[in-house]
Amino acid sequence: MKSLTRNDLKSSLKGAAKHSLKLIACTSLLLAVVGCGGKAANVPAAEGNAGGQGAPAAVKMKPDQLTTIKMALPSKNMSYLPIYVAQKKEFYKKNNLEISLEYVKGGVLALRGLQTGEYPIISSLPESIITGVAEGANVKLIGTLDDKSMYSIFVAKDIKKPEDLKGKSAASNVPGNGTDIQLQYWLKKNGLEPNKDVRLINSGENAGRLQALQTGQASVTILSQPTDLKADELGFVRLSLMRDELTTYNHNMLAANGDLIKDKPEVVYAFMAGQAEAVKYIKDSANREEVLAIAMAELGMSKAEAEKSLDFVLPGLADKGKMNIEGMKWAIDTVKATGALSKDVSLDKVVDERFYAK
Repeated sequence: MKSLTRNDLKSSLKGAAKHSLKLIACTSLLLAVVGCGGKAANVPAAEGNAGGQGAPAAVKMKPDQLTTIKMALPSKNMSYLPIYVAQKKEFYKKNNLEISLEYVKGGVLALRGLQTGEYPIISSLPESIITGVAEGANVKLIGTLDDKSMYSIFVAKDIKKPEDLKGKSAASNVPGNGTDIQLQYWLKKNGLEPNKDVRLINSGENAGRLQALQTGQASVTILSQPTDLKADELGFVRLSLMRDELTTYNHNMLAANGDLIKDKPEVVYAFMAGQAEAVKYIKDSANREEVLAIAMAELGMSKAEAEKSLDFVLPGLADKGKMNIEGMKWAIDTVKATGALSKDVSLDKVVDERFYAK
């Protein structure tokens, strides 16, 4: 055997030290990924993040124990079917979440409750959230229930085309509300200037707007399901489907309080996971009868009404709650154009896409 010189020994020790450091570094990295319990940490890849915040290195995807949160809905309609199904089929519970629904009169009250934290999650038209964020509200849009407009334009029986509306009145909602903005958009697109060619009157929610059409106070309005079915029955003319006008629009969106997103992101992940499973369940034709039964029980509909509403809503239900970003850009630009924004607001201030189910 060859004897080691002093220099050989130094070189050998130096190499061994380097090898040990590599081992320590690799072991530390492995522990960081696997975790001390020996199970792989849940590290979801971001599917896109318009909010620009990026997914954390390791994320809890659901609460450690069953957690109840209140959610506000501004009305009852078929677009909320994924929420009803997720409750009935316990898709939220699978993710340690219990959703307590409360109905409030309109998106303004829902947004107020979202800002204060009374309702950590709400559903709302995007325009309300956009204006709220512009005014300093600590809230974000985390997804959407539907990525197509659920609105239709209805006109009085004597109206044959948009031009016939000149000099007439339109039943709208609160100025700056998403309903009002979409109606104004449709009027302008058809060459009619709001409050010049067509007078806008605030008739409130769907029922109030339909009543304005019935009493002759208005010759045109904008309605969503299931009120549109009542308008059909009464013989009013469905002049236009807004989904044909706005091909990228996100209608009933999902918004979360900023503190919930920051302090308990696992609750948001769990909510969106329940939503995703519910939409998948609804879209499976094998489940149609059960889905219709849930809709009938929640919305007090006949089977024929439930079938019509389901068929209308089904193409618009967003897989995994994914919002259409082009539609969000349109909404921001349109709110700006109406003058409803007191300050400018960018997309990343309004949207957080980190929470889609994987």
